[in-house]
Amino acid sequence: MGIRRGGVSALGLVLALAFSSFAAVSASGATKPPVSTCATIAEGSAGPAVATLQKVVRTTADGDFGPMTKAALTTWQKRHHVKTTGVVDDATWAALPKAVAQTACAQQVHGTGVSATCARLAVGAVGPAVEVLQKAVAADVDGEFGPLTAAAVKAVQTKAKLRSTGAVGPATWAALGLTGTPACATGVATTPGTPTPTPAPKPPDDSKQQKVIRDQVVKLAAALLDAPGTSNDQVALKALHFARQQTGKPYKWAGVGPKSYDCSGLTMASYLHSGITLPRIAADQYAAGTPVPLNEAQQGDLLFYAGDVTKPASIYHVVMYVGGGNVIDAPYTGAFVGTRALWTRDLLPVAVRPVAELTLPLHPGATGWTVDQLQQELNRHGAALTVDGGYGPATVTAVKAWKQAHKLKPTATVGRTAWLTFG
Repeated sequence: MGIRRGGVSALGLVLALAFSSFAAVSASGATKPPVSTCATIAEGSAGPAVATLQKVVRTTADGDFGPMTKAALTTWQKRHHVKTTGVVDDATWAALPKAVAQTACAQQVHGTGVSATCARLAVGAVGPAVEVLQKAVAADVDGEFGPLTAAAVKAVQTKAKLRSTGAVGPATWAALGLTGTPACATGVATTPGTPTPTPAPKPPDDSKQQKVIRDQVVKLAAALLDAPGTSNDQVALKALHFARQQTGKPYKWAGVGPKSYDCSGLTMASYLHSGITLPRIAADQYAAGTPVPLNEAQQGDLLFYAGDVTKPASIYHVVMYVGGGNVIDAPYTGAFVGTRALWTRDLLPVAVRPVAELTLPLHPGATGWTVDQLQQELNRHGAALTVDGGYGPATVTAVKAWKQAHKLKPTATVGRTAWLTFG
């Protein structure tokens, strides 16, 4: 009887589980889990995410979503029975090979063609954005946000000193280094069941002003091609020479060399090699020199690209002018440092000349930006100067020591010959 009672109990348990599973399936059928996809990417987008998608649709993987990419994507959509929108929308993300969708959704993207969305995820969510999250938090990548994923998210949040909720929003994406990707582009997107935040005030429409500037840039760039664009400034040419020596090295987000670079890391390292300290971020480098009209750009000048050409704060890329209508840069993940033809999409109408304010020779008692640069350079080589822009006794001593070590006459004057030993 004991065995029979056990059998009946086991049978009852199986039936109970079966009925509870059926109820769960029925309930899930009534309310589908929220699908968390990635931002829509369309013409006007640029970056490594675009390059990854371009490889799938069999067009040139230059990271720039233009008319040719749109046409190739439309053909791909037609071939895969997806509505031919010419944009990477929800249906296209779902139709992409999983590995491709996961890779592209986690790569940087910018530009006017990127929808302003940021996936908010919680237990129950499914889709490509969940897969990106799971890979980032080292959880099993199955595209379903379950308890194990929530636990991994909580661990990341705790480490980043965020509120440990297990749910994912912009702050968690930022802690994972994924802001600026299709998983979390600018703005906020909500999933069903989450409160809708109060929308930010809509910025004034500046499309007319942007068009004026973009049209101006095309004309200035055409004039630039007719100008020699050469420079006789040995400091600028030394920076350009260093940049060229990095040709073939891979792009890496936040890379500052020597093995890899991002765009502003390359320009910063190049000018450090010439004794000039530039800010780390591209938008800050825009203010680190004298602006000149684009058509007057010379070798070593910096050119900038912005999402909104009326707003330098939206700068997302910097390149160095090589001359002859070419630039050198570190473009995006999967690409390499190299010389390329200048392109005008999102280009600002001015160049920045970092060497323009370099006043040489320097003598004791001098003050200003050049002295400040001198002190920073000497500090990089072991001096312990206060960077105050004043050429006083301590700076004189450091200069004499530097010149003596480099077999120069140990005077306190810093001319161009001495400056070119820096870097």
